Amino acid sequence: MLSDLTQWLGAHTQWLGVAIFLVSLTESLAVAGLVVPGVFLLFAFAALAASADMSLLEAIAWAFCGAVIGDLLSFALGRWFHQDIRRLSLFRRHPQWIDRGERFFRRYGWVSVVLGRFIGPIRPIIPLVAGMFDMPAWRFVAINLLSALVWAPAYLIPGYSAGRAARWAVPPLFWNQALSIAVGAVIVVGGSLYLLRLQRRWSALAAAALCLLALLVLSANQSALAIFSDTLVSSRQFLQLPRSERLALLHPSLLLVTLPIAALLLLLRQWGAVGLLLLTLAFALLLDWIIGLSLIAATSSLVLAVLGALLVICNRERPFWWRASWLLYPLPFLALLLGNLLQYQALEPLELLRALLCAASASLLACWLIERFGPLPRPPRTARWAIALWPYLVAAWLLW
Repeated sequence: MLSDLTQWLGAHTQWLGVAIFLVSLTESLAVAGLVVPGVFLLFAFAALAASADMSLLEAIAWAFCGAVIGDLLSFALGRWFHQDIRRLSLFRRHPQWIDRGERFFRRYGWVSVVLGRFIGPIRPIIPLVAGMFDMPAWRFVAINLLSALVWAPAYLIPGYSAGRAARWAVPPLFWNQALSIAVGAVIVVGGSLYLLRLQRRWSALAAAALCLLALLVLSANQSALAIFSDTLVSSRQFLQLPRSERLALLHPSLLLVTLPIAALLLLLRQWGAVGLLLLTLAFALLLDWIIGLSLIAATSSLVLAVLGALLVICNRERPFWWRASWLLYPLPFLALLLGNLLQYQALEPLELLRALLCAASASLLACWLIERFGPLPRPPRTARWAIALWPYLVAAWLLW
């Protein structure tokens, strides 16, 4: 049946957007999301969209709308029926589904709405439970929109990339090198999260050391990975990366946008946060100089390092997975920034990876050093929201 559906869509590509919307909605809808193979269907439909020359942004927009509406419907069901939802025959046979969702929601609060999108067994249940627990509607809508901005690209890009790659003539060694980089990324990200989850005094330092080791390995093997880098550069138009001419070249003056954040922290007497921000920039500058990054790569590294410092400042005194979920927050901004630099040949892919590793190392080193002098206090809620929204406000201003 699934093969028949994909064959029909392959012959009627005008319905691909609607199909992606419906699958995304069903994937996020209570009960239906538990039985529909949404991940597989989204991968297949995204691959068909790529082969039909539908733009990636259009496919993501369809998925985003479906995910938002599906979660809103699930939330409304929970808000309307509350505990009476357990009387449905499906939940009477499987009460553990709601029980598991309730335990997860009680433990992580509103963060569970973000995490739940990426955890299969509870993905369609969490919005339902949030409605049952009378979570404020405005808060759910805000979190729903922001999390869908991350979920839609995360679920569409793999299938879309596979569909483009099926028509993409690449050198024989390209996929071997791409796999090596992907495995290295998984080791660095997974290892860093594991070390940070230990929550020891040396955890941030150990994670920084892992990032620095990856940076050294990448720098030492740049020539060996030249096929990967050159192929991406030569195929940049084929990849249809997000771009904007206003961000074609990064200038160091862009860092001046951090001054309002520093001024706000000074007014609030958040000395530790100011020190973290300054130390992060200092470490990033030092690493950029040692590694020998170009001006644009160094500027990218400093911008990313500032984002890392802001993530740390906004997430003090919170459970680990709550803080880890905030790693999803800068992804749309990073996708635009990094894709734009590659699209306009401002930087090579490996140079972008080195800049990212420099930024991560600088943020972790600064965090470890600041916490040696005592715990970093959490700014007031209004200040946290202002700090978190500031990079997106600046990006919107640049793109206007």
